[in-house]
Amino acid sequence: MHKAISEIDRVTISLPHAITSEVEALRAKLNVSRSEIFKRAVERFIEEQRRNQLTGIAAEMAEEYRSNRELTVCTALDAEDFA
Repeated sequence: MHKAISEIDRVTISLPHAITSEVEALRAKLNVSRSEIFKRAVERFIEEQRRNQLTGIAAEMAEEYRSNRELTVCTALDAEDFA
């Protein structure tokens, strides 16, 4: 399915010849356009950055949990059976 022209931005980039040669080889092997290869690569990079950001936030939250007594005051009750 093709996107409407209004949903697409044209971007010009410069890359080392070695990278463009590999992209051409992949393009031929996968039978897709160069644009598709670059789109997939950018999507993967964006997802990786989001994952890295969430990992950092989780690490900060874990440290806050370990160091903030107000957050851990009831930890001793975690194994309690309230039945």
